[in-house]
Amino acid sequence: MDDIINGKNLDSILKYCLEKNKTDNGYTFIYELENKLFTDFNEDEIMSLIKYIDNSGYEVLEIYLTGNPCINITGLTERFLKNGGFTKIESDLKSDSDLKKDKESLDLEIKLLQKDKLQYEETIREQNDRIRDLTEKLKLISLIQKYWWVVLTCIGIGWSLGEVLDRLVWT
Repeated sequence: MDDIINGKNLDSILKYCLEKNKTDNGYTFIYELENKLFTDFNEDEIMSLIKYIDNSGYEVLEIYLTGNPCINITGLTERFLKNGGFTKIESDLKSDSDLKKDKESLDLEIKLLQKDKLQYEETIREQNDRIRDLTEKLKLISLIQKYWWVVLTCIGIGWSLGEVLDRLVWT
């Protein structure tokens, strides 16, 4: 149905009605559109175009469906076409749709980048924790190296004292 209902076909109906109104101030009958404008379309397809225009909310056609269906322009028809008509509306909708798709694509990319950032930050936290643990161990080792003579002296005194006490107790 999209190959029938499009901006070009809808605008061609409006243009035809405008031209006809300039020459004979009359109504345009559905069979005229079928015979002169849309030779490849049947009456039902043409009616669907007209109903689409009627339901669009732009009030660019007066539509009479009783008896021999016909249409006529309104005071808004010419200005509507000068402003681009249904072709422009269709193009704007397509642009909006493309912008929406681009926005959705960028939103997805942002979410993926945020996920990667969180994983990276978690890795940094883990590495910082390892660095902190190693730094504490290094401080302890450095302290032991700095005061090794005190530690050895204490161990030596403790050992010597133990030997003396051991000899005193067993003798």
